[in-house]
Amino acid sequence: MVYLSTKRATSFGERRGVLRQIVRWLTSGLNANPDYVNELPLVRRWIVEFGDDGLPWRELGLDDSGSVIVAGPDSRNYGFWNDTNMTVRDFVGDEIAKEFFESEWHRFYASRPARVPATAVPNASFQRTATPPLN
Repeated sequence: MVYLSTKRATSFGERRGVLRQIVRWLTSGLNANPDYVNELPLVRRWIVEFGDDGLPWRELGLDDSGSVIVAGPDSRNYGFWNDTNMTVRDFVGDEIAKEFFESEWHRFYASRPARVPATAVPNASFQRTATPPLN
């Protein structure tokens, strides 16, 4: 496993207006990450766990203060990076210690007992396609 910190995909803009919030709420059932919708504009850094296959497995989205505000995948959210075709080769960022990732992951879910985090794989029905070796 590799853990990288990146600022990619952190320019979603600020939350705006009541009408936008209503539209987001109405379409949240169609969203693969319903709990991310209001938080994505606040994400300033991602920490992404990549499997041995080079694909994203778990993710943490941090705000300006370094607090985790989104994490996935879990029982409600598929995960932002899991919903892309990006691999570890596509990322530029600093390597992060596994212990730091695990500590933040467990802290986030300890404060949200109603949500069930993913364990070994993002989703039981998740089928990864073959990718070239990372060598």
